[in-house]
Amino acid sequence: MKRILSATILLLLLASLCSCQLISDLVKNGKKEYKPLPCTKDGIDEFLSIADLKGEGLLEGYDLSEGNLYNVTPTEVKAETDYKIFKASDSCASFILVDGEIYPICKFFGGYGFVNAIPWDYDGNGVIDLLVASSSGSGIHCSEISLFNATTKEFSVVYVSSPDERVDLIIRAESPAFSSKDPGSLPIYYNIYSVNIKATDANLAELSYLVTERIGRIELTDGEPVFMPTE
Repeated sequence: MKRILSATILLLLLASLCSCQLISDLVKNGKKEYKPLPCTKDGIDEFLSIADLKGEGLLEGYDLSEGNLYNVTPTEVKAETDYKIFKASDSCASFILVDGEIYPICKFFGGYGFVNAIPWDYDGNGVIDLLVASSSGSGIHCSEISLFNATTKEFSVVYVSSPDERVDLIIRAESPAFSSKDPGSLPIYYNIYSVNIKATDANLAELSYLVTERIGRIELTDGEPVFMPTE
């Protein structure tokens, strides 16, 4: 029993260290600074060429012209996959390009749409899936953590914030904030943070964020991702 209690306390301490580290990274000279999320024009031609051939219906009704479309693929996703995530700067319509096809990656109407994503082969089948943070809701703001299954090419919601909170969320895959001779042995926490988000010059694809607090993390329960709130 004492060993179990000690292990539990250690896990809570490590999670707390992760949270403190991220928040401290966003504070410089005593001032809180917003951190930009990736937003480039890389790969726009590739997306549009595929959309012209295969995107009928899925992309209809959105301005996905070259000037209105942005590549918002997170650095972590680029490092581990060849997936590309694109977003419209006005409607926040958000799509993923994977295996030469275009798929919706999250809900977006009335919100910021795609915010960020973390690669995670949650089912261990060798195909990297994505944990995705996004927001939507016309009049009733709703932030979600969802799972994009790269095998089925579908997304499913893991966690939905309360409409009363009007909070935005971001995901971080973090290890304990201390050195180790064997970094590969350290646990990975899929931590969820509440954040303040702002757009640059009314471009809803070019976002930056400021962390407010860690609200929980995503864990596997019976092989499925489940949100576990911070106690």
